[in-house]
Amino acid sequence: MPNILAIETSSDACSVALSFENEISSFHEIAPQKHTEKLFGFIQELMKERRLKFSQLDAVAVGHGPGSFTGIRLACSVAQGICYSVGISAISISSMEVVAQYANSKIKQKDIVVLVDAHMKQIYVGRFKFEGEELIYSDEEVVLVQKFLDSNFDSKSCFIGGGCKLVEKKLSKLNSPIYDDHYPNAVDLLSLAQRRFITGQIMRPEEVLPVYLSGKEHWTKG
Repeated sequence: MPNILAIETSSDACSVALSFENEISSFHEIAPQKHTEKLFGFIQELMKERRLKFSQLDAVAVGHGPGSFTGIRLACSVAQGICYSVGISAISISSMEVVAQYANSKIKQKDIVVLVDAHMKQIYVGRFKFEGEELIYSDEEVVLVQKFLDSNFDSKSCFIGGGCKLVEKKLSKLNSPIYDDHYPNAVDLLSLAQRRFITGQIMRPEEVLPVYLSGKEHWTKG
C-alpha cells in the first residue's frame, strides 16, 4: 500500500486520512467555516502520531470539488504546497466520486446519484454506476433545482449527499434509498487514491486545480 495523505474539505466536513505501512489513520469533523484552522492541525497530528516526515509520503491526494469554493481552494493549495516542498506527486479526484465510492463500498449500492447544494438555486448532480467495485460510468453536471427531473431516475438509484434535501419532494416519489446527511470522507478518497497511484494516475502539483461552476453552467477548472 502506498503512503498517501488524503485531504477532503469540499463540504462542511474537514477530513484527512493517512496511509502508512499498510495502516490508516484519519480525522473527520463537521466544522463549517473552520477548515483553515482545523486542517493544518489535523495533518500535523496524523504525521506526528505516525512519526512521519512529508518526504516519506509517496503522494498527496485531494478532493477537487465540486463544493465549497473556499474549501476546495484550501485543499488544493495545501496539497500543492506539500508536494512541491518534498518533490512528490499529487492525485486529484472528484469529491462526488468520493461520495459514490462510499455508497458502493459501504452500503453496497451500484446505481448512485450524488447530489450537492451548488447554491444560487442550483444543484450538482453526479451519476455513477458500478459493476461490483468497478466504476463503469460517471457523469457530473449542474442544473437548476427547479429543473431537476425525477423522471430521469428510478427506484434502483440510490441518492446521497446534502443536495437531496433540495429536491426531497421529487425524490419521495421514487421510493429510492436516500442518504442526505453524508459528507465526503478522506478515508474513501484515500481508497480511490491508492488505486490511482498503483495504476500511475498521478500528476504534477501545478496540475491540481479546484473544479468550480462557471457562469455558463458548465464545469471549469480554475
